[in-house]
Amino acid sequence: MRKIVDDAFVLFGMMFLICIVLSYFVPIGNVLYNGRAYLLVLFLAIIIGRYARFRIKSKSN
Repeated sequence: MRKIVDDAFVLFGMMFLICIVLSYFVPIGNVLYNGRAYLLVLFLAIIIGRYARFRIKSKSN
């Protein structure tokens, strides 16, 4: 489970860095403000999805 959460944090961090770099070229403040809930749901979906895939894979072996 720890590896799944670590991978999700890495992916979330990469998305955050992309948003920071993109904010220099595009007025993205409103997009980030309105997309906060989307990013949180995506973060939870990554963790739950990878955990479910890990559990299914471990049961099949």
